[in-house]
Amino acid sequence: MYNNYFQHKIILVTGGGSGIGRGLCLQLAAEGAIVFCTDIDLTKANETVSMAINGNVISQNLDVAIEAKFETVIAEIVNRYGRLDLIFNNAGIAVSGEIRDIDISQWKKAIDVNFYGVLNGSQIAYRQMLKQGSGQIVNIASAAGLVDYLGLMAPYSVTKHAVVNYTKILRLEAKALGIKANVVCPGFISTSIGANAINPNANRQWNDYAIELVAKGISIEKAINKILAGVAANKEVIIFPFQAKIIYCVTQLFTGLYKMTMQKVVKDYREKYRLPTS
Repeated sequence: MYNNYFQHKIILVTGGGSGIGRGLCLQLAAEGAIVFCTDIDLTKANETVSMAINGNVISQNLDVAIEAKFETVIAEIVNRYGRLDLIFNNAGIAVSGEIRDIDISQWKKAIDVNFYGVLNGSQIAYRQMLKQGSGQIVNIASAAGLVDYLGLMAPYSVTKHAVVNYTKILRLEAKALGIKANVVCPGFISTSIGANAINPNANRQWNDYAIELVAKGISIEKAINKILAGVAANKEVIIFPFQAKIIYCVTQLFTGLYKMTMQKVVKDYREKYRLPTS
């Protein structure tokens, strides 16, 4: 499907126990790659392995926020296969609500997973790929990492912006050294990220609304095809679906109108979903 681009590649995927990560693991294995499916929940990673049709998926426990754990996993892959061809830094979490309700520990959790998780994987993989003289680093961000003034999603948006800019700089520096880097910025994909989001000081209706909103996104299968096609073509920023591109363009061209719209969204949140505080 992708001109055998992934065939025989040694690939590491983080957050492979569910959602986009699971979809990546299964499709990459179907393309003939040897895939290391890592997740903080080994049971979920093992479930992904059981779903693979050709046995080319290997599960590993990994907390992406811990640099030493990442070093161990990549060292094991290199010891076993002699190289690491691609890494998909996919693991992520969502934190929503007003900034005044989000405490530092919740910010830290978002930063640890969404940014340091990507940074750890990228830096350690990059060192190995420099030794090889080849490799590709794919960081899963979000359209939220391209759009400014995204009210009620500050930790998620801030960390995804960091991933986007980090990857662009990495791509610039790594090109002449034989290493590729790509950042993926999807709109809504029908995954469980809404159900698993941290929503401080919001009522149950907000959580239900978030789940419903995410459920309207494109299917994981379509998302995986977009991601892998973009990676095979070595696109700098892989943004999809078409609606996400339109929204991004509108926010850039009509910033004032967009900010007014977001202010209304925040106002509605305060009236309908935010819990009263003393």
